[in-house]
Amino acid sequence: MKPHTHMLANLLFHLYQYNRLITRSAIRNVVGKLEGGEVYSPTLRRILRVYHDVDIGLYTHGGCFVPGTIDRHTTIGRYCSFAHGVRSMNANHPMEFKSTHAFFHNPVLGYCSERLAPYVPLSIGNDVWIGACALVLPHVRQIGDGAVIAAGAVVNKDIPPYAVVVGNPARVVRLRFPQAVIDQLLASRWWEKPIEDLDLTEFTKPFLTGAVPLDAEGLVQA
Repeated sequence: MKPHTHMLANLLFHLYQYNRLITRSAIRNVVGKLEGGEVYSPTLRRILRVYHDVDIGLYTHGGCFVPGTIDRHTTIGRYCSFAHGVRSMNANHPMEFKSTHAFFHNPVLGYCSERLAPYVPLSIGNDVWIGACALVLPHVRQIGDGAVIAAGAVVNKDIPPYAVVVGNPARVVRLRFPQAVIDQLLASRWWEKPIEDLDLTEFTKPFLTGAVPLDAEGLVQA
């Protein structure tokens, strides 16, 4: 990054804390253009991490860069793809209280002194693809590396690595690869490498001939 570009991006980062809505959106747009877009921008990631408590890995792109769509206390890995309309909610209205109204658990509204509906940290792995308008509910804590969440899916439990899930509630319909291959991919941790160090011939064609189907009980078929 050129020195003057870095200085301007750093200035915009600090200005972000004093502005809201349209101005903040404009700052994000300018920063993205300065730094090659959301796929590469370190300052966009810094803005999301510092001001919105969402930690996004390098090369990840899509709807997760829209503030408010991904709740606080969320960590997202590298090389992920988020369609627009994806929503994760890391806190719920307390149903055990006399009322579920936000007056009684959200201090922003001025009727209680502390947040009484705590955020549940969410970890989204590397190389995760989440389709349009998928919803991740508050008690989900982990979406594994390589998982695929179909458009419109409602995720109500943790998702294992390389699982493909669909529906409401989301269910695992197959695995992307046999378990032995999944274990090898997880052990390789290929996503820790910069894009320049990857052998693109391994990523620009089918890795195996087919996904692994599950039986009626959700077990991998032999």
